[in-house]
Amino acid sequence: MGVIETERLVLRPLTPEDAAEIAAKIDDYQISKNLARVPFPYHLSDAEEFLDWALALDHRSAFRAITLKSDPQQIVGIISYDWMQDAQKAELGYWLVPEVWGKGIMTEAAKAMVELAFTHSDLDSLSSCYFNENPASGKVLSRAGFVVTGACSQFSRARGGDVPVTTVRLARADWLNKKAAV
Repeated sequence: MGVIETERLVLRPLTPEDAAEIAAKIDDYQISKNLARVPFPYHLSDAEEFLDWALALDHRSAFRAITLKSDPQQIVGIISYDWMQDAQKAELGYWLVPEVWGKGIMTEAAKAMVELAFTHSDLDSLSSCYFNENPASGKVLSRAGFVVTGACSQFSRARGGDVPVTTVRLARADWLNKKAAV
């Protein structure tokens, strides 16, 4: 489960050396306001703490730096699925720098991570959620095969309060059926 290449992207495993670049890229309120666990401002120590946590997770979780094939040295985002220990499911999460929003980059990355999750694990499903104020994220998840399962609120560290979210899910069986139909 190393490097994943798509038409335009290279999704590579994170390393401790990524901390400074991650901190510089995600320290942007346009990004952090749409994420639950990310504080704003975001410091190098936050990136180091995140990497210590992410790199120590069970092998059933996967975190990847998103880079463009045209510039593979620059991280433009991160995508992951984090295995939930109490079930055979994982949560998909991601962020992308604003400079590449609206270009289908995250949809391409999300489809690749869904493929990785269901091909290299025994997960029954993937779940995710998106802040209602960020419908573009909902479109990414829909294009990757996720369906809406409900609504709730989630605490946002950057905003310092609860934010309305839509929850979504993709079952392995649905993914397999869709893949077989193609």
